[in-house]
Amino acid sequence: MWSAPTAAPSYGGGYRRPSTTGGGYTSGSAGDAAISRAAAAQALQQYRAAQQPRRPSVAAMASPDAAWGAGSYVARRPTGYGAPTGYGAPSGYAAPAGFAGGYGTAAFWAMLGALSASDRAAYFRQSQVDPAYQQWRQQAIHDPNAAARLAALGDRAAAAPSDATTAAASGGSGLVWVVLFVAVAAFALLWLARRRAARAPAVGAPPGLSGSGATRFRVGQAIPLDPSPFLLAAGVTKVQPPPAGGMISVEAVGLLEDADVRLHRLYLPGRTAFFQLHLGADGAPDECRYFSRLDEVRPASQAEWGEWLDPGQGMIGWPAFQTKDGKTYDRAWAPGQSRIPPRQQTETVQALGAVTQRKLQVMLYAGPTGAPPPAPQGEYVMVAAVEDGGQAWVEIHAGIDVNPASLTLPPVPL
Repeated sequence: MWSAPTAAPSYGGGYRRPSTTGGGYTSGSAGDAAISRAAAAQALQQYRAAQQPRRPSVAAMASPDAAWGAGSYVARRPTGYGAPTGYGAPSGYAAPAGFAGGYGTAAFWAMLGALSASDRAAYFRQSQVDPAYQQWRQQAIHDPNAAARLAALGDRAAAAPSDATTAAASGGSGLVWVVLFVAVAAFALLWLARRRAARAPAVGAPPGLSGSGATRFRVGQAIPLDPSPFLLAAGVTKVQPPPAGGMISVEAVGLLEDADVRLHRLYLPGRTAFFQLHLGADGAPDECRYFSRLDEVRPASQAEWGEWLDPGQGMIGWPAFQTKDGKTYDRAWAPGQSRIPPRQQTETVQALGAVTQRKLQVMLYAGPTGAPPPAPQGEYVMVAAVEDGGQAWVEIHAGIDVNPASLTLPPVPL
């Protein structure tokens, strides 16, 4: 007899969020520090944006109980006026002689000053049907001080000439100047676009893809390799070593861009393994890691993609990541106790005769190997959601640190 399963299905391709909240892993590398600082800067911008006071919307100001500024002025429409607009003079203040409905008082000017430019424009526009406001403004435009203040706050009609013929002529000439200005601006933009297109590289490769003046990369180059780190990592990491022989061939060169951080990749034949380098200020590598493909997952539904990228519970960005063998790795980029969004990276890949680009949502995790020196002390797990053309998948790589000096990279242009 069939019975319903008692456990909820797993949509992560066999991977699950570990119960631990993650204590963070500090590698001390320049590349990790740069990406962690970029993540911290974005978090600071989000914090500042959340702390900014929000101005009331036009709809909120139309409410009978809407408050202006810090609550000192209340935008209630006095009774007895014409069609309700939701706006009016602040209550609690007596209108000076010769002015209607409290307009022109200190409270009225303070109310206008507290609004944003867009909210003031909406106020002036909706007040066109308010007889009390129109009566006051007709008197105010004969007062140079009041007219100037209204014009400065955006009510240009307060400073307009009263003669209809003059206004029509002014409007006609103004329209001509607007058309001329738009035509000149369009011509200038078209000219600039053509100049930029003429100077753009034909292959679309970004600057820095081939390395720096101190370190050069190219497709097809052969690099001598010290096999010691991979022999020492055998049995204590999930890393698959490069082919034996002491030489590696570069099938493709990649440039990862993450905010202001750049990482270079040298892909081995088959592109299931690569060396990832960070270049210092002098253009020489100050960090090198070797990564090999651990797994590839192809989510087939929204629910499966949610397991990886959900803003609240997605595994990419979770404080820790657990591989299928049950080992847990703490987040190495921006360590913490809560999930953060994965790093948004763009990778430009140059292969033989082609330059392509793909988008990645990436997070790096790490944990100790427990092996005594000189074996690698840390093992990395890089988890990335990849979008490449019309395809998408999740790739998982295992990696170790490699001494940059063990790669004999040419110091001159090739």
